[in-house]
Amino acid sequence: ITLLNILLFALSLVIFSSSKPPSTLSDQDHWKATSYYSPVFSRFPIPKLTLTTNGTFWPTSPPSLFRTRTGPAADAAWASIGSNIAPIIISSADVRALGKDPSVAVKAPPALNLGSDAYIAGMDVFHHLHCLDKLRREISYKHYHEATEGPYPGSELHEAHIDHCLDVLAQAIRCTGSVDVVTFNWVEGHKMPQPDFNNKKVCRDFEALREWTVENAVDSETFFKEAVGPPEG
Repeated sequence: ITLLNILLFALSLVIFSSSKPPSTLSDQDHWKATSYYSPVFSRFPIPKLTLTTNGTFWPTSPPSLFRTRTGPAADAAWASIGSNIAPIIISSADVRALGKDPSVAVKAPPALNLGSDAYIAGMDVFHHLHCLDKLRREISYKHYHEATEGPYPGSELHEAHIDHCLDVLAQAIRCTGSVDVVTFNWVEGHKMPQPDFNNKKVCRDFEALREWTVENAVDSETFFKEAVGPPEG
C-alpha cells in the first residue's frame, strides 16, 4: 500500500505540473534570449518601452536635434547618447563568457583602485551611436573636419573610420532584422503611395540604460588620463 501511495502521489504531481500554464518569461528573459552573453543583464533589469517612432520625412517644427546637422546643441545631444559615455567594468569571468581572452583584454588603470580583476568594456549601442554621429559629421565635413583633415575626403585613417562605421551599422541592422511592418498612405499632392514610417515599437528603454551606464561608468577623467598604453612589463 505504501508503494502504491507513493506512485499515485508521484503521478498526481506529474499531472498537476503538466496542467499548469507555462511560466511567463520576464522582459529580461526575452532580452537575454535575443542577445549573446552580457554582464549587464545580471546587473540591471532593462525596462521595456512601447513607443511610436517619429519617421516623418520632412522636419518638424522645431526640428529634432538629431536631424540638426551642425551646432553646439546638436553636438551636445549626440555626445550625451554615445561619444561621451565612459566605460564600465567587467570581470575576467565576463571576458571569458564573451569568448575573449583576459590576457589580452585591457584592465582598468591602477589609478581607478578597482583591483586586479577589473577590465574596461563598453556597450555596443553606444558604439553604434558614435558611428551615426561620425556619419552626421561627415555630411558636414567642411564644418567639422576640414581644418584638421584638409580638403575632403581627408586622411586614410579618416576614410577607414567612415568605412568601418558604415560596415558595422549595416551588420547590426541585418543582425537585428526588424520585421516591423511599414504601411503606405495616399497623401494629398502625391500621385504615388507614401510610406508611413511612424511605427509602433517595443524597445529596451534606452534612456534608463543610458542613465544606468553613466551611474556605473568609471571616472572618465581618470580613465582617459591613465589609459594611454599597456602597463610596463
